[in-house]
Amino acid sequence: MILSEGGNVFKTEPEKELIASRIATPDVDPTIKWIEKVVGFEIDEQDLLGTTGKKNHPSGKFELNSSGDLDINIDENEISKQDLINKLTTWAKSQGIADADIMNKGRTKQDGWVHAAGDQIHFRTPIKGDANNGFVQTDFMFSLKPDFQRGAKRGGTDEYGGALRAMLLASLARGRGYKMSPKFGLVDPNNNDQVVADTWDKIAVLLLGEGATEKDTHTVESMIAFLRANEPNYEELIAQFEFQLEKEGKKLPEAKQTGYTTLEDKQLDRIKELSGLTLNSTRMVS
Repeated sequence: MILSEGGNVFKTEPEKELIASRIATPDVDPTIKWIEKVVGFEIDEQDLLGTTGKKNHPSGKFELNSSGDLDINIDENEISKQDLINKLTTWAKSQGIADADIMNKGRTKQDGWVHAAGDQIHFRTPIKGDANNGFVQTDFMFSLKPDFQRGAKRGGTDEYGGALRAMLLASLARGRGYKMSPKFGLVDPNNNDQVVADTWDKIAVLLLGEGATEKDTHTVESMIAFLRANEPNYEELIAQFEFQLEKEGKKLPEAKQTGYTTLEDKQLDRIKELSGLTLNSTRMVS
């Protein structure tokens, strides 16, 4: 069974049926190793973006244990888009593929092997290096800020996926007076989109508050948990995201039981802890 993927750029001519399909999680690693041989450089595990190769669901259902494509983070400071196209073209020619059949050409030709689009190069990739296994689309995603892109393209959880995580980041940015750019970082819309922060530790502090770190930005759940515990204007700040969630038929992640009813309770307990007092040490002074 081939599940349709919205970003698939390889289609048969003239029927326009999808050529590339999903790839089972166990097939991701051997396919990546084959790609490394074609492009001539290693692909670090941290550069497999989103949920690429990470889906393992106990149900055993294929769609929950597979990836729609292979998203790979590429440092444009080290390799250019044209260099990569040349490497992929060299491989295609070695397979006897005619020059005219290698590159896609907009909507006039979509059954090629390589497709250039903006900051991405797409490659029709034989699964495990063998066309008999079918094909998966590989998206080489170029960035001059690969460390930032790793975080920007991070996948979410089963309940709150990467798209919802990006939605929350964008909502928080607006609430703080910024704009979230998936390419450049946190920018100031009132100052010609000047970059304010492009490292995730700094972005965490600006969006979530003092004490937040890169790890707190990993998921919707971790961001909401941090804000619940530390943000006095929590309800106002996440109101827009909560509205967006409702349109998706979802609710905010449930709060974990912390023993605190309100933020004030937590702050009061912290003050008592720092002053050497306990909840049972207070006494009336006459």
